[in-house]
Amino acid sequence: MVEPVACIFPHSDDEFPTAVALCNFLSNALPKVQKGRYLLRRVGFKDKDFKARVVPQSLVLFRKGAVIVGDAVVQKPIRELDPPMHEQTELGIAMIYYHDIVLDPQSIRVYSEGLPMKTLESWSGRRLYPSFYAILGTRRDYESTFLT
Repeated sequence: MVEPVACIFPHSDDEFPTAVALCNFLSNALPKVQKGRYLLRRVGFKDKDFKARVVPQSLVLFRKGAVIVGDAVVQKPIRELDPPMHEQTELGIAMIYYHDIVLDPQSIRVYSEGLPMKTLESWSGRRLYPSFYAILGTRRDYESTFLT
């Protein structure tokens, strides 16, 4: 059995212009309107087998710029959309989404203070690029370091 991971989902300015906008989405639209269904663009899965490693009970960290603004637990893994979905971002910009994932709406947390990416880079021992989805390590290790 694959151990649940802690992974980063990045967000561009086209999707959310500010960290506050992303936090509002996480607090309101994602749990209430979308019932935890989260759409993913084709940005870049930096880590090998990223989609296969993000199993149920994994922890998704939501990144905006240089901070993590919140997290949620995976309920159903990433799946490819065929055909891709044409939707609009929170700003009304047309976007194509190639994957989706279902997160537990009850698990969504928005951090009162963002977790700096420099702290995560130091902990993980690697550079975490702003536009890449990345796996940091196991969920257990992440939570024992940052959420205790």
